[in-house]
Amino acid sequence: MKALFISIALVISASVFSQNQTEQTKIKDYLDSTLQNKNTLLISNALQNVTASDIYQSELLFSTSYQDGHNILQLRYFIKTANKLIAFKDRNDLLASSAFIKSLNAKKFKLKTEDDGVAFQSLLKLLDNERGLGFFIEDNTWYFNRETRFGETMAYVVTTANNGQISTIVYENDLKKTLPETLLQSGETIDFTGSGALISKKDSAFMHQYLLDNVNYEFEITPLNFYSLNTISTLSINKCNLKVTEGEEGNSFTNNIPFMLISNNGEYIKTSIDGLLEMPIFLNSLQKKYTLKTEDDARLFQYVLDDLSPVSKFDIELKTFYKKDNMWFFVREKRFDDLKGFIVLIDSKNKVNHIEYTTISEESIIRLKMKDPSFKVDYKFKLAQPTTNKVTLQKGEGLNIEVSFDEAVVNASGCWILTRRDGSDSGTYAGNNLHSPYKYDITGMSLEGNHHVFEYFLLKNETMNAEDALSTITVEVEIK
Repeated sequence: MKALFISIALVISASVFSQNQTEQTKIKDYLDSTLQNKNTLLISNALQNVTASDIYQSELLFSTSYQDGHNILQLRYFIKTANKLIAFKDRNDLLASSAFIKSLNAKKFKLKTEDDGVAFQSLLKLLDNERGLGFFIEDNTWYFNRETRFGETMAYVVTTANNGQISTIVYENDLKKTLPETLLQSGETIDFTGSGALISKKDSAFMHQYLLDNVNYEFEITPLNFYSLNTISTLSINKCNLKVTEGEEGNSFTNNIPFMLISNNGEYIKTSIDGLLEMPIFLNSLQKKYTLKTEDDARLFQYVLDDLSPVSKFDIELKTFYKKDNMWFFVREKRFDDLKGFIVLIDSKNKVNHIEYTTISEESIIRLKMKDPSFKVDYKFKLAQPTTNKVTLQKGEGLNIEVSFDEAVVNASGCWILTRRDGSDSGTYAGNNLHSPYKYDITGMSLEGNHHVFEYFLLKNETMNAEDALSTITVEVEIK
């Protein structure tokens, strides 16, 4: 009987292992399928008179999230000559190559005049996106200054034969040469760009495959079987890492790109750790099996945070949680004078309906409260000075106007103030942190005539029309 139990356990273990291996293979196949190839035609043979070759930049890209930018796994430059693509690790190697020198000769390009120098300087701009600081010439050597940084001059040194035919191109990261006071044609370029030039499917496929063949990467996948996470969520979540190794054996380095992968009904979704907690799919999974009502419930959620993204040892004493109104606050760190952490909103049934990592402040609290359609917002946009909306002044007398408002509410809403004088826009008060009161001083000399109207409009950031103001103040001024 004991032997039978052992046999059954071994069969179950082998089955679970096989299932895990199958799932990991499916995940890796999915991640491989999300690698992207971006090819760019930098220099077209048909659009300039310097080189007879097309030059491309090809990138192998990977995104760790549906909303984040891309990480570059591999980048190569290609020159197309004699209907053949030749790859280079960087543009300086390409420019120094015999293939590029031959392409110049095939176009019959020579460096003899300043106009020739401008043409070559323009070609360099297509590669390094620098306008160029100009060039100078000594005998048969041309120096193209691309950039000066921290006292170091980056330049291309181009040597020519007596007839101007280019023989060598060398990039100097720190040119050890005294520059003349004035360089020729500084910043002058010719527009060598145009529409209509396309990359063939054959060339795109070749470059894509070349990058795949020459990149050293692997995906590491670890299922997150935390008790805390499995208790509150129905999702299957994997912690992933893209490991990219560059360089030669014995002189290599590895770049690690961490991310999370959600498995849900056969669908995979990439995200960051913080992004995972804020995703609608994660919130929906919480609502199926978790309520945040008691301190024990909150402590369980804090365990989830600790498992997914542990607090650093420098901030460990700050770690805490507490409740206020319909919000739970999970403090995780301090940056400068600001406490930061997760604010979790719950509904009337103690179900989580919003999670956000932010600065824990009155402004953040109000901003999150505004997500509730039933929350009534009071900006307290009022005239503080003068105390009446109609003012009578003596000729030559000035007026100080002050408009007060609730700073936390206004900043949380992302508002700004537009000022109008006699129907024309005359000023704005905008920024990330508006302070009350807003002061508007009017000199007596500027009050010509007998009647003026000053208006103050509180507007949302995306709103430009005074007619859509959240609140308006009008001050009428009579001059005696």
